Amino acid sequence: MAETTEGCSMPKQLGDLIEGVVSPSACAFITKQTEFGAMRSDTPEEREARVRLYGTIFAVDGTLAESGSAPPVQGRANIENSLRTLLEAFPTFRFTPVKIVVNGDAVFYEAANEAVIHGRMVRYPAVYRVVLKDGEVTQGRRYHDRTEWFRPLENDGLRELFAGVGDDCPRPGPAFTGPGLTAPVTDPGCHLAYLGRLSGAMADVRLAPDQEAGEFREYRGTVRAKGRTIDFGIVVGTGSGVLRYYFDTLPLSYDDAEMAALFTKLITGAAPPAR
Repeated sequence: MAETTEGCSMPKQLGDLIEGVVSPSACAFITKQTEFGAMRSDTPEEREARVRLYGTIFAVDGTLAESGSAPPVQGRANIENSLRTLLEAFPTFRFTPVKIVVNGDAVFYEAANEAVIHGRMVRYPAVYRVVLKDGEVTQGRRYHDRTEWFRPLENDGLRELFAGVGDDCPRPGPAFTGPGLTAPVTDPGCHLAYLGRLSGAMADVRLAPDQEAGEFREYRGTVRAKGRTIDFGIVVGTGSGVLRYYFDTLPLSYDDAEMAALFTKLITGAAPPAR
């Protein structure tokens, strides 16, 4: 259960979903992040309202990075523009909090994400890790598998790093889940096979511990994949009796030119909101 400062109502609203001492700075972030995740953006006016709210989450010189590949987006204005493009592609994007853990100026916000893409509902988990100063995000990172965005567009042609790993896993053991799995798996042999696929997709791995809070641990650095060295990160969650991995398989399966082609297809081919 979270310890909260006076005047912060969000921990009471979310109850046991929040752990740690919720400072005024953390309260400001959690409140705006939760409001942003629930907002609709079906119309241009609604999308712009979401963009403006999201911008207020970040410091003027704040940064936002994905869990792999591209350099961080620098500055509030560029972060707003990046979100504007995303919402134009799939305006039904929303999320709800699953677990939020605060450790001083660091917050891990675990969420259940969803969006209609190319006429199909896509659901995927994410962790948003931020560092705060005076109620604003100075450094934000998103840990989720962007490969899920392209499933409705690529159908059976999508490259699946962990294809078949969870198909035959009858033995009991500690449960784990991560990108490429549709449900937790308990078979230790399948767990080893999963980690083997991950390590086999990378070389020259230089990851080191970064932020941590409660059940969440972040590892950040560089790896070599698909012929280039990329920024990369993994968040590991250990709560709820399930070991959970959060990272992006997209830059491990596709090179930069292939990713650019996929994003062009996504931006130009995503369906309008379902009515």
